[in-house]
Amino acid sequence: MQSRTKLIAVIILLGVVASFAVAAHLKRMTPTEEAYNVKVLESIHSPFYLPQYLAQNLGFFEEENLNVTISATSAEAIRASLIDGRADIVICGLQRIMFNPTEGSPQPRAFAVAAARDGSLLLARTENGAGDFQWTDIKGQTIIGSAHDDSTQIALESVLRNYELPPYRGVTIYFNIPDNLRIAAFHAGTGDYIQLLEPEASLVEAEGFGKVVAAVGPVAGDMAVTAYAAMPENIEANPELFQKFTNAIYKAQLWMSTQSAEKLAEAAAASFPKLDKTVLINSIRRYQSLGIWAANPMITRESYERFHRAAKNAGEIPLDIPFESIVLNDFNQIAMENIIEIPVIREEEQGFLQRFLGRW
Repeated sequence: MQSRTKLIAVIILLGVVASFAVAAHLKRMTPTEEAYNVKVLESIHSPFYLPQYLAQNLGFFEEENLNVTISATSAEAIRASLIDGRADIVICGLQRIMFNPTEGSPQPRAFAVAAARDGSLLLARTENGAGDFQWTDIKGQTIIGSAHDDSTQIALESVLRNYELPPYRGVTIYFNIPDNLRIAAFHAGTGDYIQLLEPEASLVEAEGFGKVVAAVGPVAGDMAVTAYAAMPENIEANPELFQKFTNAIYKAQLWMSTQSAEKLAEAAAASFPKLDKTVLINSIRRYQSLGIWAANPMITRESYERFHRAAKNAGEIPLDIPFESIVLNDFNQIAMENIIEIPVIREEEQGFLQRFLGRW
């Protein structure tokens, strides 16, 4: 009698699991509408933008009937690519959206975020990296930074000002070294410190000539340093496309909040085919520990205004730019109201089922 009861329990459990699997398969495979083709341009290729790689690799874009192509371009070309139609959506530093270099040109709108904080890290030379780092240690020192109008540079300058270290007076920042030469310049002896994103920071540590001593993001505070943006006429003409895109990003954000660095690296690996797995795991684990990624795509007024102040103090925007003129949160609100959980059977759950069945 007991064996029969156990058998019935197993059959019921298998039926439930099978029904979920079939439903998920049908949702992915049954074409219910024509798919949208979406061209996304990113200003950097980094785990800093992890949610979009997860949305692509885990099929969240596909579930929303989106054929998304992600490619990289220079930060300087981001805005022009939106205006001339080379990209439908860009993800970049918010200052690229706020700062309008051409009078009368259309103003892109920011509609979602992937990161809650700046993701740059400060590295010292290995021989100088021992001991407890204090920001005041860099008074009178030199830093190889990003371009002066880069979002990471704006965040760094904000931190320096908070510690009464006025950039270019209390601290010298080299902002005119090309991106592809910054690490080589540091390796060759230029600068006391260098500011890098992941995975470059972990790669330098792995090479042994630099050591991460501080993170800019947690000190600068929550800032909308990067955002997804599009032209307003494109958003108005295709609101369903942008809702679907936001849905997929939010699904990725929900999913990644429950996963280990190893699981996230496994899911993101296809987007970083030439990067050593250990370096990718280290990069993701560091960003997890620093709370870099946003829990949802909402662009809060507080995070916008904090970055706005930093950009204005850095001299990158001459006048106040109102939150309402830049930010569009409508798609975020709808996504967060309607997506409660992700209908995915995770490997942990599958492992539980295998262990359960192994008992019988």
